[in-house]
Amino acid sequence: MASFWKLLRWLLGPNPYALAKRNPPQFPVIQPRMEEIQKQGDSITYLGHATFWFHLQGKDILTDPVLGGVWPFVSRHAPFPVSSGELPRPQVVLISHGHYDHLDKESLRRLGTDPLYLTPLGYQDLFSAILPGSSVKELDWFEEFTYRGISYRFLPAQHWTKRTPFDTNRRLWGSWLIQAGERKIFFCGDSGYFFGFREYGRKFGPMDAAILPIGAYEPRWFMKAHHMNPAEAVRAFLDLRAQVFLPQQWGVFDLTSEPLDLPPSAFREAAAAANISEDRAPLLRHGETWFFP
Repeated sequence: MASFWKLLRWLLGPNPYALAKRNPPQFPVIQPRMEEIQKQGDSITYLGHATFWFHLQGKDILTDPVLGGVWPFVSRHAPFPVSSGELPRPQVVLISHGHYDHLDKESLRRLGTDPLYLTPLGYQDLFSAILPGSSVKELDWFEEFTYRGISYRFLPAQHWTKRTPFDTNRRLWGSWLIQAGERKIFFCGDSGYFFGFREYGRKFGPMDAAILPIGAYEPRWFMKAHHMNPAEAVRAFLDLRAQVFLPQQWGVFDLTSEPLDLPPSAFREAAAAANISEDRAPLLRHGETWFFP
């Protein structure tokens, strides 16, 4: 982990992208018709940042739900695509780690106690405080759990977690491998590039889809250990032996030094440099759905 002094160096130092960040872009947002999507077979809908809606074998799964802002001073640059009250109740909610842009108290309260929450080790006490009566299943790294015919395997990621100054890495963090019948989907959460992607591709691949972050990566001297840039995310995608790359964590929250429109353009360039077609690396609009072939 970076030291406090490196954090200060980043926050107080000059940003070469400062001029480009003065006028944040407005990305198109479409409102998905969830009931119609549920009738059209297996699919993945991008709801912004790390929040995805999986419809698999008639089951609904939500990842890292953040349905509004993160903190009072970090607002959304792309509104949540589904209006209040129109988001169906998922059967399962996956949590990758405890950072505020991946685990939001108010979003959990909106979802309520009906879903099963699958979390890394150490989150039961947090859920008991946020959402009394919720059903939580904690998993260790490499542990697998099957629920209603779909299996969930929790895998290590090169990251960390923290919610207060006193709980650094007292809970676990990681990625999820979801298998529904013959379909395999890798949901990364947050991670720097590391050898684990190659191991997962060898042990669990090939995969149908890999959901990998492409944003929040500058400056590299500070972010590289725990956040991939688009070129590293493309490398991870190839390591995972996945068929389709669905980018996450772009265009919603301005958390690091790069402008919001740099990650999608850098992703397109990195995919093209690796000879990956747009069919295999679609940049889903916020609220857009990708259907399994």
